Amino acid sequence: MVSIVIPAFNEAATVGSCVNASLHHPSVVEVIVVDDGSSDGTGEAAMAAGAKVIRLDKNGGKAAAMDAGVRAAKHNIILFLDADVTGHTEQMLTRVVKPVIDGQFEMYVGVRARKTIWLNRLLRFFPIISGERAVTRRLWDAIPIQNREGFKIEIALNHASKQFKRGMGFELIAGTRHHIKERKYGLLMGFWMRIKMTAELVIISFRLYLLEPCLSSLRRACLKIVSLGRS
Repeated sequence: MVSIVIPAFNEAATVGSCVNASLHHPSVVEVIVVDDGSSDGTGEAAMAAGAKVIRLDKNGGKAAAMDAGVRAAKHNIILFLDADVTGHTEQMLTRVVKPVIDGQFEMYVGVRARKTIWLNRLLRFFPIISGERAVTRRLWDAIPIQNREGFKIEIALNHASKQFKRGMGFELIAGTRHHIKERKYGLLMGFWMRIKMTAELVIISFRLYLLEPCLSSLRRACLKIVSLGRS
């Protein structure tokens, strides 16, 4: 069985649709919306739609909201959904969560398909960034505390999944719609939030995939030199 966790910050206009699409899925036993310090009635909209609502006193960022949801969840398979994505269907949710339920993957990600073919093909070469992802609780618990921050969490989940034999998989999902930040918050504020998100993703990608492996290799080389010096 599956617990759905929806982190939400000022998403009153769309969170109800997200909850409604989730409640009647045969594998879903609870839908938890974490109201991340919203000021627009997000919690009320989620509760009216039938979700269990956890209210955070202040905005702590996406990862903090996700963590609060996981700690409250009853089950060991968690399906995360973004509150600003609409168009979810039972079939779409099944496609994302079933590979984890069946034990094929530790994490499976549904990536919104673009209308342009070459944009979809680029996904083979760039990090998989999407809020629609099913994970096991043990994968979530494997994320170091320092990586559970803001939008860094999605890269951290990708990286941590490689520690597990079953790893991660993904597929393109058509039919969903993302309500972009520029439309929600205005052009300037939305653009600034997008820049901030991108910067977080670049920083953690550099640290996890480049800096830490280089430092690890350097430490091994130093230990080998010390060992040879003692022999």
